[in-house]
Amino acid sequence: MIITDTILHRFRGIRAVYGENAFRKFAAAHVFIAGVGGVGSWCAESLIRSGIGSITMLDCDTIEDSNSNRQLHTMQSSLGRLKAAALAERFRDINPEARISIVTERLSAANLAECVPPDADIYIDAIDDLPVKAALISFAHRDLGKTIIVSGGAGGKRNPGLLKTADLAASFNDALLSRLRSILRRDFGYPPAPAPMGLTAVFSSEKGISGREASPEGSDIPPFGALMCVTASQGLMMGSEVLKRLAGDPGAAPA
Repeated sequence: MIITDTILHRFRGIRAVYGENAFRKFAAAHVFIAGVGGVGSWCAESLIRSGIGSITMLDCDTIEDSNSNRQLHTMQSSLGRLKAAALAERFRDINPEARISIVTERLSAANLAECVPPDADIYIDAIDDLPVKAALISFAHRDLGKTIIVSGGAGGKRNPGLLKTADLAASFNDALLSRLRSILRRDFGYPPAPAPMGLTAVFSSEKGISGREASPEGSDIPPFGALMCVTASQGLMMGSEVLKRLAGDPGAAPA
């Protein structure tokens, strides 16, 4: 992204927080986000509003009415649209100078090289398909040698104040990340517990409540629900971690 006088004015609040040098790093940066649902859509919004110059979003899903409780792009007017396409339109309206790309293929272990750009500075994992999640993490971290920030599960969580950032090996009360660790250790050669895995995760330390516990009388209740207060906060924390790393902030979680 070219830093014009308009860009400097538009993002003067970001410059006031991080300084001129860091803002120039943001403007030059490319961030890849896999999954723009309840967590990823808010992470992406935080990045476009922080002056990130290039964002690539991967998501093959369309917007459904049941996404209304937690996903940024979901409105009556957007139902049926591709999530990534709806966000791309929104982001170009926020910052027309940014480079916004979308990938709408369904990600799999077999098409990582075709769907995931090799030149991003930081990668965001916000998907919950465990085999694909593990393959993406290993591809970005091991094959490309890049930083990837991993999202934990938000199902049944209520308190955004219990979100944490830590090495994946140190996460707890997160069934999704527990299973993810097992796959990464078994299939991708990551070190056994309790050794750090070198992967930063953003997760909730809260014990989730099931849909049946919360609403035993509801016949249409899913196994676990999700609350925007938690999913959005998780996405915003991931966005903050991106900015810290790009700026070289010593407060960033270890890679």
